[in-house]
Amino acid sequence: MIIKPILTGILESALNQYLSLDEDASLFITPIESKVIAINIQPFNETLYLCPTTDKIQVLEQYHDKVDTTISGTISALGQMGLSATPMSAVFAGEVTIEGDTQTAHKFQQLFDQLDIDLEEKLSRFTGDIIAHKMGNIFRSGYQWTEESMQTFKLNCKEFLQQETRDLPANPEADIFYQQVDTIRSDYDRLLARIEQLKQ
Repeated sequence: MIIKPILTGILESALNQYLSLDEDASLFITPIESKVIAINIQPFNETLYLCPTTDKIQVLEQYHDKVDTTISGTISALGQMGLSATPMSAVFAGEVTIEGDTQTAHKFQQLFDQLDIDLEEKLSRFTGDIIAHKMGNIFRSGYQWTEESMQTFKLNCKEFLQQETRDLPANPEADIFYQQVDTIRSDYDRLLARIEQLKQ
């Protein structure tokens, strides 16, 4: 597929340009450094591989070794998972699936939560401080209203799903779930290794 290498290059460039807006981004990448995260995009069944290094994320169209975690979902579901204050709601709703190391997937999502990007300061380099400040005020007022509305909506949905329908676990319960899944996976791998030893 000819278009895939082009999209891979565009995604890598855009991703790292966004990360470069925060001078401390490398600190947030460190927890997932040297991990390999496969992003499977449905319904196209196309997979891209994200390989975080010390200061950036390399995007590959092919990777023939074992990956640490695979995140699958539609573009909209993956986007909601990356930007949502309750990212695992998409997982428990079945819109996004995670296979492999769930802690790596969780830390990958946290990377974008921790970024602190001062767009006004970046804009001032091109427009000057006064214009950048005015544009920043306009953006912040609109963003604040949108953020407050979305936050209220998210809290109402979260409360309904956690307390009324019991479809969504609380964050501590989700963290325990991740740990238990990883423990079971490790125990299973050790059991298979032990069985192979006994066969020999």
